[in-house]
Amino acid sequence: MRIDPAVAAETKKVAAGTLIMTVLMIAVFLILRKFDHTVLLGALLGAVTAVGNFFLLALTVQHLTGSMPALPKDETEEGEQSAEEEKKPAPLSPEAAQAGRKMQLSFILRLLLIGLVALIAVKAPWFHPAASLIPLLFPNIVISLMKIKAGKGA
Repeated sequence: MRIDPAVAAETKKVAAGTLIMTVLMIAVFLILRKFDHTVLLGALLGAVTAVGNFFLLALTVQHLTGSMPALPKDETEEGEQSAEEEKKPAPLSPEAAQAGRKMQLSFILRLLLIGLVALIAVKAPWFHPAASLIPLLFPNIVISLMKIKAGKGA
């Protein structure tokens, strides 16, 4: 499968933001004099897992949207639908329902992967638990900051 340029660009943005936040987190460990090799290994594990999770999500969305048929044009003119018809959601096509199931499966599998990594980070002596788990939150923060920046630019 070819990686869409938009997926690559967004993943690079999330990876860069995650890297910056991971470096800041390591700096906090240094300031608090809690830094050792387990912090570095844990930060690496957490950051790679977080960016990998985002990339797998983006690939799943790319795959599912690429396999969806084009939406049919609505043949009714505005104003022709009754008030009751407007309130009813349109039924999902079989393709859309299948895409929804695949998206749910992807979510469950990615969540299990993160859970496994978290378990390893907490149990294995090579990783600092907090330094491993905190970076898992960084992509969400980066995405939120990107949304705020995009909103101010509009």
